[in-house]
Amino acid sequence: MKVVVTKLERLDTLPSVPIDLSEWRKFQDGLSELLGVTIMLCNRSGEPLIPPSGDTTVCKTVRNTLRGRTRCREFYGAMASRVADRGQIYIYKCHANMYVFGVPVALDSEDALVIIGGRTYLSGRESGDFREAARSLGLDEEKTAALEQGLRTIPPRFLFTIPNIVKNLAVPFLRNQYMLTHAGAVPGERAEASSRLKELALLEEVYRELATVLERDELYETILAKSTELVGAEQGSLMILDNKGDSLTVKAAKGPYVDLIEEVSVRIGEGISGTIAKKGTPMVVRDVEEEFPARKNRPRYRTKSFVSIPLKLGDRVIGVINITDKVTGGAFSEEDLRLLTTFANYASTALERGAYYSLSEELKTLSMTDPLTGLFNRRYFLERLFEETERVKRHNEICTLFIIDIDDFKVFNDRYGHLAGDEALRSVAHALREGVRSMDVVSRYGGEEFSVILPHTSKKDAYVIAERIRRAVERSKPRDQRFEFWPTISIGVAEYPRDAKDIDELINNADRAMYLAKQQGKNRVVIYGG
Repeated sequence: MKVVVTKLERLDTLPSVPIDLSEWRKFQDGLSELLGVTIMLCNRSGEPLIPPSGDTTVCKTVRNTLRGRTRCREFYGAMASRVADRGQIYIYKCHANMYVFGVPVALDSEDALVIIGGRTYLSGRESGDFREAARSLGLDEEKTAALEQGLRTIPPRFLFTIPNIVKNLAVPFLRNQYMLTHAGAVPGERAEASSRLKELALLEEVYRELATVLERDELYETILAKSTELVGAEQGSLMILDNKGDSLTVKAAKGPYVDLIEEVSVRIGEGISGTIAKKGTPMVVRDVEEEFPARKNRPRYRTKSFVSIPLKLGDRVIGVINITDKVTGGAFSEEDLRLLTTFANYASTALERGAYYSLSEELKTLSMTDPLTGLFNRRYFLERLFEETERVKRHNEICTLFIIDIDDFKVFNDRYGHLAGDEALRSVAHALREGVRSMDVVSRYGGEEFSVILPHTSKKDAYVIAERIRRAVERSKPRDQRFEFWPTISIGVAEYPRDAKDIDELINNADRAMYLAKQQGKNRVVIYGG
């Protein structure tokens, strides 16, 4: 797969391909919902054949500007043409700095479609990428700040996984649909395509149900329930690879003997499930005693047939689904194997997405925020300050920094205790949050110190905001009679690049201004350099 992030030139285009899209629309919606990205079907000229599923607020806003609308048309036209002509998956970075992928759909020697998907930022880099794009597109600060609150992101590893999932699942759907609506297909081929479309339509309904489940244990149960439902089976188990990658553990089970297998663990390479996980290839067995003479069918199984499917993300196995005992009493077929293998692609994505979402909020909170005040922590502050100063240098802009210290905090803490000190810290944090704008970044710098980054703001304008915060803290003393006094704050203000050539100097100069405020009597705002 090739990653291209440079500007594309418009290529020659061919007429769009007529195709019945009524069923595809539902499939596209389900695919978008499951993967958490925009999905859009285009002709090779980049013209949408139906509206995109999961369209983003950023895209809608960009298209409403003349500059953005023109760039969108040029970008998607060039992208679709190149993907169709070369017949390969490509990943690009669009003019709004979002990552977009293109998947070719070859229908016959002349006709081709392109699935364009993504329109997402990478986790951890979204703010810097988005703000740079917003500036180049001419979005005002208020609109930029509002859009930034709801940016769609995915982990970097998903960027290279999702296009192949789309290729494996959506391309067969479109090809079978094309076969049914074009050029008098051979009866046998037409019947096969019709049967395949029915299977895919059934899967689409399952995917849509699966897309709404994020809680991990519920997801395990839902995946197993849907897989047994798809092939009409009575028993099954879902096994997940442990963190060490050396054994599988049952996470969900179905059947009359659930208690016997709930705690089962199998090492990779051992037994049928362990072998499937090691090799990464699915297996359908019509009669276990015939195909594995040394293995007798266990009494708890009503039939001798089973299916085992690896759950994979790319080449990485993350688990195994085992299905046995068809309701009809018959053996599982190659069609059952094919259906479950296709479903397993979606199930793997859902599991990875569920694991990511279940951990992401906790990890994000731990890595970015201070647990006492709920503000961003020093590490995140420094990252954002770096991004902001880099943006200022690129666009000849300005930004301002506050360094804030609570006055007489040690005296207050010693007199009233640490619990009262924590209350004072939270009170100041609340005043900061309420006093700044949505685009400003508020952090606990350390101890009783706080910091605020104010993009696109001179220190003269920032002074008004600093005074508003100072007065709010001054008025925030609780009515509790035990407090004879309540801490105030001193604020130092410095502007970049006027007052500093780099981040360290900017922090130091804002810090100096804050200490000057202390020397002048505390509870005041001082601007560096007068």
